[in-house]
Amino acid sequence: MTDRPITIRESELRSRGLPARKIVERFIADSDDPQGSRARYDLWVARRAMELLEGAYPGHPWMVEADSARGIVTVSLPVLMGGNWVYLIKWADLAPARVVAAGGEVLERYRLPRGRLELGSFLEARARHSIMLDRGRKVPE
Repeated sequence: MTDRPITIRESELRSRGLPARKIVERFIADSDDPQGSRARYDLWVARRAMELLEGAYPGHPWMVEADSARGIVTVSLPVLMGGNWVYLIKWADLAPARVVAAGGEVLERYRLPRGRLELGSFLEARARHSIMLDRGRKVPE
C-alpha cells in the first residue's frame, strides 16, 4: 500500500460572479480497508460538508477532509491557514449545522463577512494574516 493520496476525481466549480474553484477528491489507501468502503464513506461525508459550506458561504476556497478512522472532519481555508491549521469537528459532533458553524467561525477569525466571497476582503485578509505569505504568522484570535 502507498501512503500517497490517490486522486479519483477532479472537477471545476463555477458560479456566476465568483472565481472558479478546483475540487479534488482523493484518499489514501488503507491496508485495513482493502475494499475501500471507509474511503468511499469518507469521500461522501467530505462532499456533503463541502456542499453545505458552498451553500452557506459560496466562493470561498474551502478544504474539507473526513477521516472516519480517526473520528474527525476538518474544515480550512488553506490560502489563509496554511497546511497545518484546521477547524476540527469530532465525528460524534458532526451535523450539518456544526459544519456551517465551523465555516462561519473560520471566516470570522479572519475578519471576513459570513456569506458570499468578497474578493477585496479576502485579499486584505490574505495580506494581513496568511501563513502562506509569512510562516511566522499565527491564526488570528
